[in-house]
Amino acid sequence: MSDITPILEILMDCRTDAERAGWLLRAPKGILFRDYCSIRRILAAAQFARGVDALDVEFAAINATRMANGELPAAIMSGVETARAYLVGKAENGGVR
Repeated sequence: MSDITPILEILMDCRTDAERAGWLLRAPKGILFRDYCSIRRILAAAQFARGVDALDVEFAAINATRMANGELPAAIMSGVETARAYLVGKAENGGVR
């Protein structure tokens, strides 16, 4: 029996970076947190370096200390927005970018 959960199997079955980008955009943050190391290994094995970077940024945001108003610091939000914009472009353009 495999230790891989069904949601990670979906990621493993992705054939293109566009599909992987779409998976990263839709994955619940709880899954990104819980399975961070496994997701990172899957993305690295697929040679999706920008996906690894995007995962790292999301993971950093999940673990970041919030400001007094509960918001993330601007530098972290900027990184998240940049990473997500890349993933959206990759997912929408079918890998052509």
